[in-house]
Amino acid sequence: MGMDPVTAGMIGSTVIGGVMGNKAAKADRRAQADANRMSAMPYMDAQPYLTDVYSQGQNALNSALDTGAYRGQTYAGIDPLQAQAAQQLGTGGQLGYTDALNFMGAGRGFGQNYQDIYNIASRDQLGAATDYARQNVEPMLAAAMRDPYRALTEQTLPGIDRMASGSGNMNSSRAGVADALAQRAYDDRSADVSASLLDQLTGRALNAQTNQFNMMNSANANLGNLYNTGMGQVGTASGFMNQGGGILSTDAQNRLNDDKARFEAQRDFEMQQLNAYNTGILGGRGGNSLSGINAVTANPFAGTMGGAMMGAGFGKEYAPTMFGQQKPIGGYSYGAGNAGSFEQGTYNDGFGGNNLI
Repeated sequence: MGMDPVTAGMIGSTVIGGVMGNKAAKADRRAQADANRMSAMPYMDAQPYLTDVYSQGQNALNSALDTGAYRGQTYAGIDPLQAQAAQQLGTGGQLGYTDALNFMGAGRGFGQNYQDIYNIASRDQLGAATDYARQNVEPMLAAAMRDPYRALTEQTLPGIDRMASGSGNMNSSRAGVADALAQRAYDDRSADVSASLLDQLTGRALNAQTNQFNMMNSANANLGNLYNTGMGQVGTASGFMNQGGGILSTDAQNRLNDDKARFEAQRDFEMQQLNAYNTGILGGRGGNSLSGINAVTANPFAGTMGGAMMGAGFGKEYAPTMFGQQKPIGGYSYGAGNAGSFEQGTYNDGFGGNNLI
């Protein structure tokens, strides 16, 4: 007994659908593989060179790690002349500071001195000058009147006596009047000279007091300037010490910084080299990294199954028509029969009954 045409048609549709689905899936698979291959082409072209770079990079990394960080001197330090200059600045500053204190100590009393000078200037200067003249006029008057006194006692009075004696009038009134006139003339001369000397001595005393006052005031002003000079020199001397100490301190700090940097360079060298290798070699493909690669999802088996199912559906839908048989409405079943004949069967008419065909 042969297979009825409808069944054969359905089987044939299933087989044809499976073959075509398998073929289409394989074509899709090849297309996806070709697309991935084209996306990977830059990387594949560069792969031999990258492999060489990786090898050389690994060698360079091993060489760097074996060599280690630089262990030589990295800080020159200040020049000996600079160190000497810094020491001299400090020493000069110390000496200058000591001198500045001495200057201030010497001039510290200028304020009190001004008070004393003011007190002196407030006194009766003319009275003091007059007292000075009176106290010192006698020796000067005696010296000034020495010759007139000698002339009076050695010449004038003895001459009057000789003249009176020669005329026999030794004790006469005329002789006495002559002696009195000579003595009066001498006394007048002595009074005039004394007054002149007193005036000169008074003026001299006033001038001396004025000069002394001016000199005291000037000297005291110099003491004030000396104090201010010392005060200013304190800052200058301190600046020298600070400058010299700053040079040496900076050098010492730079040495500490260099020691710290050398320690950290030794500590971090291996990590830095590994990071450089990872970034520059492993991560530096120059744009030739794999990108745009998609998974190949086309599956021939799934394509075969999908095509077979579509073919089976096609055969079920159109095989009866193709072979001249009528397809019932609703659910139906085919019985065994001869080719080209449609055997009686039953179908559910949808109203709860089974009808015969």
